[in-house]
Amino acid sequence: MTNALWEFPLILPRNAFTAREVPRAADVWRLCQDAATLASINAGWPASRFLDERVTFVVYKMTVVHNVETSYGAVLDTKTWISRFRRRTLSAREVRIRTGGERVAAATQEWVHVDADTLRPKQGSVELGEAFPAVDVEPSVTLPKFDELPGAGDEFVFDMWQTWSDPLAHANHPDYIGWCDEATSRRMVASGIEPTRLRPIAEQATFRLSVLPGEQVTVRTKRIGTIGTDAVVLMHHLETKRGTAADATTVRALADGSSVALISAWD
Repeated sequence: MTNALWEFPLILPRNAFTAREVPRAADVWRLCQDAATLASINAGWPASRFLDERVTFVVYKMTVVHNVETSYGAVLDTKTWISRFRRRTLSAREVRIRTGGERVAAATQEWVHVDADTLRPKQGSVELGEAFPAVDVEPSVTLPKFDELPGAGDEFVFDMWQTWSDPLAHANHPDYIGWCDEATSRRMVASGIEPTRLRPIAEQATFRLSVLPGEQVTVRTKRIGTIGTDAVVLMHHLETKRGTAADATTVRALADGSSVALISAWD
């Protein structure tokens, strides 16, 4: 089936890795974005064509499950396809990342086709619909189930740097996950836990408003649950003075042994 399934050998850049020599969750998200962009280019829709037609795709929801951590230099066999495309406006793109036969991560990206000037939903052309046929390969990604355990919360406030802007002149969507993990890491430091021990298990973000250069961003984080003693489940609310930017759920563990200390950081 033409343009239905694309595969790319990708490598994460050196700056994607922590002092523990494993990639950050946000950088796995960036790899997924690269896969989506490359698939679009190969399907005949590079960025220049979207610019000429004054349209674009923006992500409004994304779910990622992490399976194994990988090392710098590993070739990541990345497969991507469209699983749903409704009214040539709402699409779901699947991304699966493997190395050495093991799955590194799986993602479901939900995109909306918009007018480039207003960012309002706009139905794509017939040609666009034909370039991105939906195909049923495997189920979309979902967050793992967890037990509710409400806990304490705190907030992290910062200004978005001018140099963080993406080609659409706002914060790129993986940045939001990086901000959530920064909030989590600061809580870890305050609780006496080395932040490089943080290991991503899964996360999901729903995007509601773009964050613009120079805006003040507030990330409010609280514990909402656990997966036994293996992981903590955190809810993050991100906002600017213009309103809610995103809501995210992250599932996080400690890389070495039990995650009891991480769970207890929000008691």
